[in-house]
Amino acid sequence: MKVIETPLQFLPRLSELMGREIWIKRDDLNGDILTAGNKKRKLAYLLADAKQRGADTILTTGGPNSNHARATAAASIQMGFTPVLVLAGRAPDARRGNYLLNSLMGVEMKFSGARTQEEMEAALADFADQLAQQGKRPYVIGVGGSNGLGSLGYLDAYEEMRRQAEQAGIRFDWLFAAAGSGGTLAGLIYGRDLARDQTRIVGISPWLKEEKIRQQIDRCLAELDRLAERKRTEQTGLGYQVSDAYLGKGYGVPTESGMEALRLLAQTEAILLDHVYTAKAMAGCLDFIRRGTVKPGEKVLFWHTGGAPGLFVLE
Repeated sequence: MKVIETPLQFLPRLSELMGREIWIKRDDLNGDILTAGNKKRKLAYLLADAKQRGADTILTTGGPNSNHARATAAASIQMGFTPVLVLAGRAPDARRGNYLLNSLMGVEMKFSGARTQEEMEAALADFADQLAQQGKRPYVIGVGGSNGLGSLGYLDAYEEMRRQAEQAGIRFDWLFAAAGSGGTLAGLIYGRDLARDQTRIVGISPWLKEEKIRQQIDRCLAELDRLAERKRTEQTGLGYQVSDAYLGKGYGVPTESGMEALRLLAQTEAILLDHVYTAKAMAGCLDFIRRGTVKPGEKVLFWHTGGAPGLFVLE
């Protein structure tokens, strides 16, 4: 599966409004499979592994309107696999957003009633066992495709962004991104450390509490230490930050600050975020600027991880 280079774009009107130089990495513009966003970079590695292992069926999980589940289904179809989605909760009453897109693609969807990540992964494993007993060759992709193998896609992404930034003559002081299941942020941190950059990386959690998302990021980093061709022989010492302060009432529930950030970017730059992930991440980025944590003169990169189809479930 080919992963195309996505634009690194300056945001002149938002920058003027906020008094900081703000750029955006447009992984929402990755070219195909229904705006797969950050999922495509992970899936390039995961589905190649599935192919090598002789799988014929790809299973993954997520919420009923999961971007990851929809992107996995679409990529699986393109690569000749049969996708099966073992989704949390119950089937939505109306076919909208990603649930509609999965239906149009003819994807088999099972609703497990699961509410927690642990329950989702248990249901996924149970259904994979059932398929194996039927003679299928299932390959299981966990929540968000976030493991060391998937995170390699975002090690590549950081190196791509860094080449673009060098061509533009810019070094970023801050990088903000949504930290949903941890793999994207882990790859970016690993890439930053390999490059020995001094960029502060902040993950805004739209789902898990800080302790849990940090555990998942650290697990992915440990797996990257085993998988990456180049190792982090000298750390920057910067580490990373995660925050659940912009989560609100829970996963998928819009927040006032998130919707304000969504409208602000749409009205200044005509770029759409989604209310589940990227709007909350942008709310965190803007809050860091407004509180002065991001100092005047410091340069900011916001990493757009996609997800706009999710907007079509909003009332």
